[in-house]
Amino acid sequence: MSPRSAKQFNDIRKQKTELIMETALELFAEKGFHATSISQIAKKAGISKGLTYNYFESKKEILDELIQHGFNTIFDSLDLNKDGIVTKEEFIHFIRHSFSLVRENLQHWKLFFSLLVQPHVAETFSKEYKIKGEPVFLMMYNFIKSQGSNDPEGDLMAISAMIEGAFLYFVAAPDVFPMDIMEEKVINACFKIINN
Repeated sequence: MSPRSAKQFNDIRKQKTELIMETALELFAEKGFHATSISQIAKKAGISKGLTYNYFESKKEILDELIQHGFNTIFDSLDLNKDGIVTKEEFIHFIRHSFSLVRENLQHWKLFFSLLVQPHVAETFSKEYKIKGEPVFLMMYNFIKSQGSNDPEGDLMAISAMIEGAFLYFVAAPDVFPMDIMEEKVINACFKIINN
């Protein structure tokens, strides 16, 4: 048997990291962040506690990585060409892509959102969201302003709340409103808010 290549090691590392994160997300959402131990995460993931510590120093580091991953997964699609300017097409793509992410992995996002409302986690998320979200919200603010908004800051708050609320509503009660219809209504409502 030949030794593993660097690519194989990286692939294994990525798989184990994802396994630990998904397992931790499930347990954090089910039992609560504080009530979940590294031992429980390792056992449910089917790996040793020691191996878990090879990938993450603590469960707080796992939590931080989950929050960072969730943030990046959603917001990486806002400025597609990474020029710092959001066009109308990019804004619409961002909303459609975000809805698609939730639609394709509903259970993951259901767990993610239930994790975020836990008191200690909400505080951590709020701090991280403010820091990491600042450049994203500035791009969105500038886009809204460029579309002729009379109150770009207020419109940004309303649009952000509506988009996030739609996701929360969908993961909590996916059978109440069809997601495809909600997606179109949210896009239309964003531009009604901006142009009002």
